[in-house]
Amino acid sequence: MSMPPDNPFTPRPGRIRSAGSGERAKTYLTRMTKALSSAGGVRRTTLPARPRHGPRSGQRRVIVKARIVRMSASSVAALAAHIGYIRRDAALEEKDRGKLFDAMSEDSNASDLIKSITDDRHHFRFIVSPEDGAEMADLKPFVRDLVSQMETDLNTRLEWVGAVHHDTGRPHAHLVIRGRREDGSDLVMKRAYISHGIRERAVDLVTLELGPETRLEQERKLNAEVAAERVTRIDHFIARQINSEGEFLLKESPSHYRTLHAARLRTLERLGLAQKLGAGRWQMRENFRGVLRDLSERHDIIKTMNRALAGRGDRRLDADAIFDKSDPDGRGVTGAVLQTGLTGEAHDRAYAIIDGMDGRAVFVELGVAGEVEEVKRAAIVTVSPPNLEPKPSDITIDRIARANGGTYSASLHQADNPRSSPEFIAAHVRRLEALRRAGHVERSVDANWKIPSDYLDKTKAYERTQARFRAVQVLVRSELGLREQETALGVTWLDDVPAPSSVQLGFGREVAEAQVKRRAFLAGIGMKVEAGIGLSAAQKTELMKRDLAQAGRTLSEEIDKPYSPAPDRGHVDGTYREPVTRVSGKFAVIERQRDFTIVPWRQVLEQRRGMAVSGVVRGGRISWTLGRGIRTPD
Repeated sequence: MSMPPDNPFTPRPGRIRSAGSGERAKTYLTRMTKALSSAGGVRRTTLPARPRHGPRSGQRRVIVKARIVRMSASSVAALAAHIGYIRRDAALEEKDRGKLFDAMSEDSNASDLIKSITDDRHHFRFIVSPEDGAEMADLKPFVRDLVSQMETDLNTRLEWVGAVHHDTGRPHAHLVIRGRREDGSDLVMKRAYISHGIRERAVDLVTLELGPETRLEQERKLNAEVAAERVTRIDHFIARQINSEGEFLLKESPSHYRTLHAARLRTLERLGLAQKLGAGRWQMRENFRGVLRDLSERHDIIKTMNRALAGRGDRRLDADAIFDKSDPDGRGVTGAVLQTGLTGEAHDRAYAIIDGMDGRAVFVELGVAGEVEEVKRAAIVTVSPPNLEPKPSDITIDRIARANGGTYSASLHQADNPRSSPEFIAAHVRRLEALRRAGHVERSVDANWKIPSDYLDKTKAYERTQARFRAVQVLVRSELGLREQETALGVTWLDDVPAPSSVQLGFGREVAEAQVKRRAFLAGIGMKVEAGIGLSAAQKTELMKRDLAQAGRTLSEEIDKPYSPAPDRGHVDGTYREPVTRVSGKFAVIERQRDFTIVPWRQVLEQRRGMAVSGVVRGGRISWTLGRGIRTPD
């Protein structure tokens, strides 16, 4: 096995001979490289000053995914959610549970970085995945060396945190890097550097740490790809050689790889992705690589679910184990969150595994990590498909077109409703542009739109195709797990959910058992509840009052004023101070001159935090007046 002459860690020939030849020499080199990895790997001073472009013999492969995220009013919460996902326990090794690392620390304080990024224009998110990461003793030294190289290339110190994940077949690292230079200016990375330079730096580091990839290793990896149910390098070669008729000719393969490629084609034939037409001629299925990606992702999902369900023998996986967001008849799923994490080819989409009431576990892709709110483990949620019905704008477009011989235009819209603003009409035109690109509508040269008679049906079809890119609807029923709800002083999800019917399995059985314990607790505080009947309205009101009284006692010390219960009917006036989450739900703290009260919270109140509000309470519901006579509905 040959090593680059400039590698300071190249073993002396005598050392290799003393270890023996063949397998003994290979064992020696493996132990040596793992020792270097655990000690921090090869330092950056052994690398050239700038990334080199073009393939080099023996290079190890590394995948680098990058994303630039512009900061906005909602981005801070999204960033916190993203960091919450990458530091999750399920993906980390025991010693790293719940921790992030940086250049100097094994337990970095992510909240400091989040505060620093708040006023930045943008920040960077990277995923670094060495193909041979499993052979490296620890990816952290490698990541630190990589960031050091980036600091040299960019001529600035970087603020960052990272986490190494081991929950997939290939260890990989997540990085969040602040978008500001050491001197306070915006950090700008050239497109070529993000696309190629960082990856080449990573390739150099891994190659120097593990040694160049030998011909034997290359052959072994290619042989392993023959039967793989995922996209491989052979597939990329085949895709590049497909002719205009969708055929691949085996004679296009290099002679020394022809047998290997023929074996791969037989695997693709077994998967229904290729058909043999004759000697050396194969008809390839359109987008066969996309089908392979979906198949590989499904395999990864099933493996993830099996790990999450280990020790839960009464749960089952069936054909509907993966929640189908594009199913027009898709039903919602209610259950407890067993596990959350990141999925997808770039490990950038958040998922949750839901322990359903019927004993079925369901894998749900929530959306792009950082753009969806993180759900807590053990929380009880209802997950529903995204709305696949036509949008209000579609109904307006269809109505205007039906009144004008199947034609829609901005001028016709303005004539139909003169109060419509140009921005409002432009939004309808953008919707039609998206549908035009999908082939559902046509635009003429004079900016008129030809709207077909089945336009609303076409929009439904379009929504189904777009569903995979959209977030599901997640309704958090309770952030408390079943055990906490059994003795909670307040109105819980257990008090409202009907007792599970028929044969009780999995989480459904646990709910039934928790309801028995809940009734015993309520009986102990003087509330007798019959099985199958549930709490009365008066009992719920009493529980809520006890819950809010407990919150009032806690907040009284902080506010330095006494708590006064809100009236059942009447006016509530004061200054909206803050929201407070209790067992019974989310409430608003209203501070007055001599005391404070707690009432049901509404999202619209956040516009008036620290300002005067006025509301009317009727039967446990409240409507607010928020200045200039604007009232919210009950």
